[in-house]
Amino acid sequence: MAHMEKEHALECINLVAIFKGLPKAQREQLADLVIQKYYPAHSTIYSAGDKLGHFVIVQNGQIKLSAYTAEGKEQILKVLLPGEFDGETSLFSGNARNATAAALTDVNVCQIDQGAFQNLLANSPELAANMLKTMSSRIIDLEQEKTLTNTTSVKGRLAHYLLETAASEKQSHFVLPMKKKEIATYLGTTPETVSRVLKQFEKTGLIEVDKAKVTILDDDELAMIV
Repeated sequence: MAHMEKEHALECINLVAIFKGLPKAQREQLADLVIQKYYPAHSTIYSAGDKLGHFVIVQNGQIKLSAYTAEGKEQILKVLLPGEFDGETSLFSGNARNATAAALTDVNVCQIDQGAFQNLLANSPELAANMLKTMSSRIIDLEQEKTLTNTTSVKGRLAHYLLETAASEKQSHFVLPMKKKEIATYLGTTPETVSRVLKQFEKTGLIEVDKAKVTILDDDELAMIV
C-alpha cells in the first residue's frame, strides 16, 4: 500500500457522494488519507464477519459483493464499478462486514482507514458538521436512485453494465467478468432475459457476442438505451 499523489487522491474523493459536496480545502484534507491498493482478479478483498475499519473507492475494475446461505449458495448483492464505493459505515463504526467482497477483474482501489478518518474529524469540527449535511443529502439521493432503478428497463441496465465494463477494461472488446446467471442476479432479472437482450443488441448491430466475449460496435447508440 502507498499513499497516492494528491491530485489522483482528490479525484477519488470527488467520486464519493458524501465527500464531493464538501469545500475543496476539506476534500484535500481527506485526500491526504487516501492509500492505493491493488487486488488481482478472483482474489478475496474481505469476507463476511471481518472487522475492517476502512472505506474503499473503486478506481478501476469490478468488485462483487456476495452473501452465502447456510447451504453455501451464493447471492450476489451488488457489483461495484469504477467510481463506486463500499464501507461508508465502517468510517464511523467497527462493525463486521455482512458480505464477502471479491475482485471480478484486476482492481485498484482508493482506501481510507477508519482511525485516520476519525482523528481528522476529531480535529476538525467544521468537517464533522459538513459531513452530517452531506450524509443527509445522500440519504435523499439513495431514495431517488432506488426509484430510478426500479423503473429502468433490463435493456437499459444491461447496456449500462456493458458500457461500464468496457470503460473499466479501457477497450471495446472484453470477456464478461461474470457468468450470465450472475449478471442476471445483479440486474434483477433471469439468465434467459440477459441472453435474449444480448441477442437483440447483436441483431441491431450494437454489439458482437462470442460466448463470454463481447465487442461493443456502437457505444453511442448503446448509451441511448441507458
